Amino acid sequence: MTEPIATPRWLLTLTHVLYETRSTETLVLRFDGPVPFRLLHQWQAEVVMPLLCEALPEHRPALLALQSLHRRAALGLLGRQGEWRATLKPVLLALYRRAYAYDAAYAQAHASALSYGLASANTAMIAEHFGNAEAFADYYAQLNTEASAASFAQTHASANAEISARAFAVDDAQVYAEVCGASVRVYVRACAPTDEQRCSLLNALAEGLGRSLATLQSHSTGERYA
Repeated sequence: MTEPIATPRWLLTLTHVLYETRSTETLVLRFDGPVPFRLLHQWQAEVVMPLLCEALPEHRPALLALQSLHRRAALGLLGRQGEWRATLKPVLLALYRRAYAYDAAYAQAHASALSYGLASANTAMIAEHFGNAEAFADYYAQLNTEASAASFAQTHASANAEISARAFAVDDAQVYAEVCGASVRVYVRACAPTDEQRCSLLNALAEGLGRSLATLQSHSTGERYA
């Protein structure tokens, strides 16, 4: 009796995010043999990067550089850790900055500053330096939220880039599993602000994963796989 093929942890994590309540068993069973880590690179290069280029055209050069690295890795040409880190970091910074819940953070900071500015003990100082409480709240909220957004992006992008670069440089699927889910979630949060857009993007990413798996199968058997 043939032993069942274990699904790699990175793929379980990835499909859990992409497929949510849908079963991933059929997708995995469609591949005849162990699922190679190069599937991740092929999916990133041919599915994820084009979608990100469409959503973030201002970051197209950085995205194309990352796409090139993933294409090479899909062919077995692994980049160096420093090369991966330097290429991943600007892309992840842009994604995490855009994924930050800016409006909610701004509203909270503005409300707090307005309350402070309207307090009787502060009115004279506020009037002297800002004119009125509303102007102070606008100033404070923008300053505070920009700083928080930058810190959020820097912290998360640095951690993700370091782990991903280490994993990609030595082809370590187990290490990449640590950030696989977070990476997909930030793609979606950065590019799809509404529930409808998020659902559409998740579907596109999931369908692309299926196509990437089928392409790998066809290459491994020499036959077209549908």
